[in-house]
Amino acid sequence: MKLERQYQALHQAYADRQPSQPGLAELCALWNCSERNARLQLAKMRARGWLSWEPGRGRGRKSRLSLLCSPEQLEWQRLQHLLRDGKLEQAFAQLPPQRREQLLSALPQYLGSAAQGRCLRIPIPHAPLSLDPVTVSGRLESHLVRQIFDRLCRFDRALQSLQSGLAHHWESDAEARRWRFWLRPGLQFHDGSPLQADAAAASLLRLHKPDNPYQRQYLHLSAVEVHDALSFSCRLDDGDFLWPQRLATANSSIVPLRRNADFDRLPVGSGPFRALRHSEQRLSLAAFANHYRERALLDEIELWFIPSGNDGQDFHLRLDYANDDANGTLQSACTYLLLNPALPDSERAPLMRWLAEPALVQANDTLQTPALGLLPGWRHPLPQAERRPRLDRTRLRLFHYDLPCFPPLAAAVRQRLAGLAIELEIHALSRRDFFHDQDWWRQADLMLCSEVLHDDRDYSCHEWLGTRQPLQRGLGAEAQARLNAQLRDIQRQADTRRRMAGYAAIGDWLCAEGWVLPLSHERQGHQASPQLAGLQMSENGWTDFAGLWLRPVQSDWPA
Repeated sequence: MKLERQYQALHQAYADRQPSQPGLAELCALWNCSERNARLQLAKMRARGWLSWEPGRGRGRKSRLSLLCSPEQLEWQRLQHLLRDGKLEQAFAQLPPQRREQLLSALPQYLGSAAQGRCLRIPIPHAPLSLDPVTVSGRLESHLVRQIFDRLCRFDRALQSLQSGLAHHWESDAEARRWRFWLRPGLQFHDGSPLQADAAAASLLRLHKPDNPYQRQYLHLSAVEVHDALSFSCRLDDGDFLWPQRLATANSSIVPLRRNADFDRLPVGSGPFRALRHSEQRLSLAAFANHYRERALLDEIELWFIPSGNDGQDFHLRLDYANDDANGTLQSACTYLLLNPALPDSERAPLMRWLAEPALVQANDTLQTPALGLLPGWRHPLPQAERRPRLDRTRLRLFHYDLPCFPPLAAAVRQRLAGLAIELEIHALSRRDFFHDQDWWRQADLMLCSEVLHDDRDYSCHEWLGTRQPLQRGLGAEAQARLNAQLRDIQRQADTRRRMAGYAAIGDWLCAEGWVLPLSHERQGHQASPQLAGLQMSENGWTDFAGLWLRPVQSDWPA
């Protein structure tokens, strides 16, 4: 920093007279130093390419100084060095707000591996809203919670079955009203505190909290009884063969009894990674050496918050909606349209039918495919309506949040409504406002939503239909009551195939009556370098971080 300040003083004194001819004595006075020190500083600046300096030799010959960098260029070089070293917070703290956008656009070129291939830097489009398991609902937050925390049970995608997690065994009575779980011995949280039955019981009771977006999925939990340090029982008000599957979700992660005030930003869990730092620019996760299954293969994962418009080349993994160059997998659920339930039945069904045919998504679209049902492969009936919609308004409002697939769909809806001489106002909200602000829904006539299931499709369907806030908002009171009654019947069913048939039947009447209009199945993409190994994409478009590792580049291989 001292050398930079000296160069700034030099630039301020001589920038207007280039090239200049200051003597060594003049520079000593400017820097308040000895001639020897002045020569050393000039040599350092010349070696860094900041200036050229030709000392005068012989009587009457003056030195010649040419300044090659502005102080702004110098500052930019220093900030880039900080980024290269992964010091994001230090770099951003030294800039005024209006210049931080410029630095943000430079971040992608510093993504990739660091620390001799033991650290992986991954771009994500926005910071997580929360890392407290009981409050998360988005797929980004849910995935991060799965890396930081563990659950009693886990769903194995390859085996398509529930496997043991923190609990090594569980069993229930014949009616699935009482469930007992046994924990593995020796479990511990990231801070070294023991993970025992009392923490598990308290974590499950937290699911009753009103800020849990999936609270309704756990309301029939009436009591949790701790038997000893390694076992406890759950008592339910209703039979539920899905109960262990509910306890494999991100929301039901086990948390410590004592939590810091900033637990939602820098939580303590027991998962394969612990939260190391969380700033405005990144979230850093470090491998937890004492994880009950196995240590993660990488030492550290850094998630840099980079808006999706900033495309960099030097990265090992980008997880996002697909583009033409990405390896896309079809969305496990769908993107769909809802109407305000205050719309009369006589208007709702004809309007949904008008929007449904022809499909708003082209069949040859490389990034999405038209949806015929809530899930790929399902086909639901369309509303029966023989006449054109007749609405008593000429202006409608559509709301959506910041997903890349929504703007073109909203534009297609606007064009279709123009055929009815209806003008459509489109409002794009942030995720936080869309899911946590209750006021905008009163103004909405239409709403675009998207759902992605996790690996357990059976319980994901129950969770989506039973508790997802947008879907529940789009149903009238009678439709909600009918839906909830059918979901209770499904949870009492022990056979998975019958449960899936029950969800499909619910989708039939939701679509036939015009409550929901499936629009598209998006392609979820990832872009990965050949150097990245251990990549296994899940249904929700993410990959388990614990299994990732980096192959050496070709030039590093032994001969």
